[in-house]
Amino acid sequence: MNRLQELIRRLPPGVEFLLVVTWAFGLAIFESILWLSLVPPETAPDNLSAIGAIVHMLVVTGLLCWFLRIRGWTLERAGFEVTLRGTLWGGGLLAGISGLVIAAEVLAQFLNLELTSAMSRYASAASLDMQVAFVAAVVGGAYEEIFVAGYVITLLSAARGPWTAVNVSTGLRVLYHLYQGPVAVLTIVPMGLLFGYVYVRTRKLWPLIVAHVLMDVIALVLIRR
Repeated sequence: MNRLQELIRRLPPGVEFLLVVTWAFGLAIFESILWLSLVPPETAPDNLSAIGAIVHMLVVTGLLCWFLRIRGWTLERAGFEVTLRGTLWGGGLLAGISGLVIAAEVLAQFLNLELTSAMSRYASAASLDMQVAFVAAVVGGAYEEIFVAGYVITLLSAARGPWTAVNVSTGLRVLYHLYQGPVAVLTIVPMGLLFGYVYVRTRKLWPLIVAHVLMDVIALVLIRR
């Protein structure tokens, strides 16, 4: 184990970045490309598959946290701190995202873009038990923001500057939302840029997590009505 930890410590930063991003988002990007291109799923996810996805994210988070801790990372370095003020900021950020989504929907209708594929995964979640869907939204929202914002932006800001970091983070968000089709550009890009800007300015991760989780939970509730 000591030899493995020493090997991990000696990895170049670029290798660390590729390992973390591939481990965290490689499968999601691959599935999103399949959904977009040739072989979309024929059946809606059931509770068992949703629980499997939750367990997968928790296991990957645990392994990556172990890996990154050896590399000298801490949650404090990524700006993770649960605070009441951060929760309130998350609510405000949610309002900003909602405005962007509404504007994107209007623009999509103006451009005659198909919205069905963009909502298909949310709609398919309507068959899940509410408790399972809620846990999936919480775990998924936290998982995404910890790695696509907290890790990616923090690392690349120091090496390439904050705006390169924000752009790369936003690009990753688009890649694992490709199943939404063209609408992903209209919704995920503004969201990624807004989240990235807020994170660069505040270095606080909790508001992003709160806003992301609330966004997914609200979408699930509205679809189930």
